[in-house]
Amino acid sequence: MRHNDGMATVTTAQILQTLAAAGVPQGELAARAGIARETISRWTTGAQRPSLEALTELVRIAGFELEVRLVPAEPKLVELVRERSVLGPTELVSSLVPDWPACRRALRIAAAVADLAVVVGPVAAALRGAPQRLASGRVDLVAAPEHGEALFDRLLAEDAQLDRVEVAPNGERREVWDAGAARLTVRRALTGVHDLPELLARAHPVGMARDDVGVVRVALAEDLLEVSLASPWAEDAVYRAGLRAVLASGLYHRRELDRDRSAAT
Repeated sequence: MRHNDGMATVTTAQILQTLAAAGVPQGELAARAGIARETISRWTTGAQRPSLEALTELVRIAGFELEVRLVPAEPKLVELVRERSVLGPTELVSSLVPDWPACRRALRIAAAVADLAVVVGPVAAALRGAPQRLASGRVDLVAAPEHGEALFDRLLAEDAQLDRVEVAPNGERREVWDAGAARLTVRRALTGVHDLPELLARAHPVGMARDDVGVVRVALAEDLLEVSLASPWAEDAVYRAGLRAVLASGLYHRRELDRDRSAAT
């Protein structure tokens, strides 16, 4: 769950962490509210999400007020999302990237490791319907830490080579892999995501039969938006408005059903 505090968009976990920093730790908060400490712990990790009413009451009990501001999606973006909803996954991405052949090669590699890694980032947002043009066709992957060695070997088997490791200002790391003109990144942790296994488990397969890409696993739009809000990488901020438009379009759930079929084009 995300809430607006002034002009900033914050998560439930950040609200609870702010209360703890203000001198109201989880144990005391649970006692005051008559809620099991394990419940608040699950809210903090993202394993469970409270209702807005429950969170508002919890903040009130701690001596604060929670102000929520509704931010409408941009109407023009919502309209564009609806116009593009007739496109298949391949067209959703190929129409937005500057170098489709390189992106296609990166997606083929992502399909080859789909049992180990999930697509996130700008290309994932495009696959979910976000209409912003992409600066590159790089494909971003995230995998569970325990799959690191297997993923490393599989990427090498796909003729990809590890080029470098980048470190964000907050310490988040990502590997940069090249396969000819194709580029991928691999992360094993995502800032703001406390339950990575759950995000990975929720990801859906997206069939890209046209151009013989294969089937990739892509994070859900709501998870991609939450990742972008906390991400230290500048490129993850670009598609936030597009994802909000996707979620506001009224087409997202139908799109999930349509695009999970491996016969999608």
